[in-house]
Amino acid sequence: MPINAISMPEQTRVPFCESHITVGGGHRLHCAQYGEPSAPAAVVLHGGPGSGCKPAMLEWFDLSRQRVVLFDQRGAGNSVPQGETAHNQTAHLVEDIERLRIRLRIPRWLVVGGSWGATLALCYAGRYPAAVQGLVLRGVFLASAREVDRFFHSLQADVPDAWARLTAGWSAAQQRDVLQFLTQLLQNGTHEQRSDATRRWHDYEEAIMRRMTASTVQPGQLAISRPTSGCSRPTSPESASAQQVAKYRLQAHYLSQACFTSERALFRCARRAAHIPTILIHGTHDLVCPPENAQRLKRFMPHADLRWVQNGTHTPADPTIRAALCLAIRDLM
Repeated sequence: MPINAISMPEQTRVPFCESHITVGGGHRLHCAQYGEPSAPAAVVLHGGPGSGCKPAMLEWFDLSRQRVVLFDQRGAGNSVPQGETAHNQTAHLVEDIERLRIRLRIPRWLVVGGSWGATLALCYAGRYPAAVQGLVLRGVFLASAREVDRFFHSLQADVPDAWARLTAGWSAAQQRDVLQFLTQLLQNGTHEQRSDATRRWHDYEEAIMRRMTASTVQPGQLAISRPTSGCSRPTSPESASAQQVAKYRLQAHYLSQACFTSERALFRCARRAAHIPTILIHGTHDLVCPPENAQRLKRFMPHADLRWVQNGTHTPADPTIRAALCLAIRDLM
């Protein structure tokens, strides 16, 4: 019987500790802890980059017997300054995770990350393997130019109308390198240009999420509406909030710089983490981070338990992905 999201009384969603932690470079990270303070601990590394943690992440855990640390990475979510890209690279984030563990006096913890969060989890485990009790990596992103090109260019065949809206009014040169132009607008554009770039990127991303959901519906089966990103959908340049602009500004900052790492570097980290119990979760219908990513990573982590989620997509809002996360966390804690 599949493990579903764990039903929690509303009071368990209230953090037993919440604060902003100074980490250097002018950054202060928002951190909240939930569950049992003396229980085995897990830390969740959110995706994006720049997405921030969501309360729904708590549904993956049994807070009656687990301690969960949710924190927003530099510039993301409720961390400050919002959207700041200075002193904000992958190496900084890795050191932030370890600084946080030491500050919270946690000897070792389970590290749970999805998409970009899985990338960061690999970097952390490779740098501080002794601090990691286990790894749960969902929809792993390998920070390669191949994946970025697939997202912004190859997937236009799956969502042609959305891609047309994404690039409407752009020159041929701008359409040939969507990420570069979006990065230029988000980093150097006017307020209106940043808001418009945010709306375009967000709506394109949502269209891909909807396309994944549609692709999992079998003949004769009723389509069930699944949540996508969980964000309110911008419909005009004016509607993009400051937090949404900050998210995509950070994402552009990282993706335009290959996330300040490389596929080879990630595979080296995977080898250094070879002794850590690891579960890889990947949906067979993941269009954002293709299933081949899990297969490539598995070559460098032969000990890892690769769990395919049939018809699973990319987002943990997908019930099948969420169920797989709940089971993996239960198995490793």
